[in-house]
Amino acid sequence: MHLLLHWEGRFTPADKAASDYVLLPFEVPPGLARLEVRYRFEGQGHPDSPCVIDLGLFDPRGTDFLRAEGFRGWSGSARSEAILTPRAATPGYLPGPILPGRWHVILGLYRIAPQGCPCAVIVQGSEEEGTLPHPPPPETRGEVEYSRGGEARWWRGDLQSHSHHSDAPGSLEDLVAAARQRGLDFLAVTEHNTVSHFPYLQAWSGPDLLLIPGEEVTTYYGHLNVWGLSRWLDFRCRTAEQMRAVIEAAHAMGALVSINHPKTDGPPWEYPPDLPVDAVEAWQGPWPLRNHESLAFWDWLLRAGRHVTAVGGSDKHQDRPGEGTPFYQVGHPTTWVYAEARTIPAILSAIRAGRVAITADVDAPWIELMAERGDSSWGIGDEVPSGPVRVRCVVREGKGLHLRLMTRFGELVFLPVDRSPFEWTAELDLETHGYIRAELRGVRHFPGEKPEDLPMVAMTNPIWGRAVHEWGHESTNGMAI
Repeated sequence: MHLLLHWEGRFTPADKAASDYVLLPFEVPPGLARLEVRYRFEGQGHPDSPCVIDLGLFDPRGTDFLRAEGFRGWSGSARSEAILTPRAATPGYLPGPILPGRWHVILGLYRIAPQGCPCAVIVQGSEEEGTLPHPPPPETRGEVEYSRGGEARWWRGDLQSHSHHSDAPGSLEDLVAAARQRGLDFLAVTEHNTVSHFPYLQAWSGPDLLLIPGEEVTTYYGHLNVWGLSRWLDFRCRTAEQMRAVIEAAHAMGALVSINHPKTDGPPWEYPPDLPVDAVEAWQGPWPLRNHESLAFWDWLLRAGRHVTAVGGSDKHQDRPGEGTPFYQVGHPTTWVYAEARTIPAILSAIRAGRVAITADVDAPWIELMAERGDSSWGIGDEVPSGPVRVRCVVREGKGLHLRLMTRFGELVFLPVDRSPFEWTAELDLETHGYIRAELRGVRHFPGEKPEDLPMVAMTNPIWGRAVHEWGHESTNGMAI
């Protein structure tokens, strides 16, 4: 083995204030077939450590923001080493030629203690490929899309999940098997800041499960899900301008972007709320995990006239076989998408259009919401022309729960569901109300419980009135929307 880099130093809060990321250069001679990167920092592996330093790698093709063709992987702080060979790499990293020239280790200064954080990095190389660090990616089959059925329908899936390609203990194969066992129609695998899982997704999609390539753009100031990517998307954002550039780069690829878990322990979204995102993760994991904050964030955007789709995501970090709990699995919650076909373009198009509902589980009670006028009808995500409509909401298997209808003015209806199926109808002018959306809330145990205190069981996106960009909206909790 050849020693290519041996670096030791100490990072301070002033270093992080200057830049969140540090590049350490090293030279790779011709003829190498194996690269090994190892690092350590004070407190490594301890969840309560005041120091967290992340790890990644670039090859000689470049490190420039948004134009970094040299990206070769990212593991955050989940691993202490990474091994690359032409045929295989540590999950989170990309196999391929060990190109001669100047490479860079990238260190992310996530948390630095006031007294500083010692860190050391060693890079070694060898002419021998040696033992493969991970099974090579399967051969891809070209652009294959699977669809079931020939007409539009509701497809159930999960829009945020993780495997050992980022920071989950379970393998990608375990995650895909769990999604199949749960009966999901689609699953977006959104590893943190890497795309090393993409070749496996293409190979493991099938007639029963569509796997959507995704990346969770995990910055130190908020997380952004991106679905339908064709290549890696940079995550090194600190400013609103940089995040806007990342979103524009995603849209240029035809991908959709969603603000993830905008809540206190989300971690929160510290960028401006008016960036051109397509969706908001209004429900992440089990409802009691402060999802009322995420719902409120999305509701602010709606009341400002923003057509931003609410989605759900389990954010499941897959467990090893035999571990974990049945109360939190992939598909908790379940995101339902009304799409023309079970293909990536059709699913993404439906999300963009707002044809999305969310339920607590794959077999939870269900809400139907529609608007009718004469022979015309509109569903979730649609915009209704001017004039009164008959709004109809049907709850199935929800006896004992509570139906809540919301408009841009707040709560319109809150009433107990005393039978199944349960139907509510009313004549409304959605041009006045702006939109209507439905929530199915849980059982009221105490007389003083407010509707917003009850757990969410199911929810829909709005049916919209006319275009409402002129509504405007006052600042809420200091946020100018």
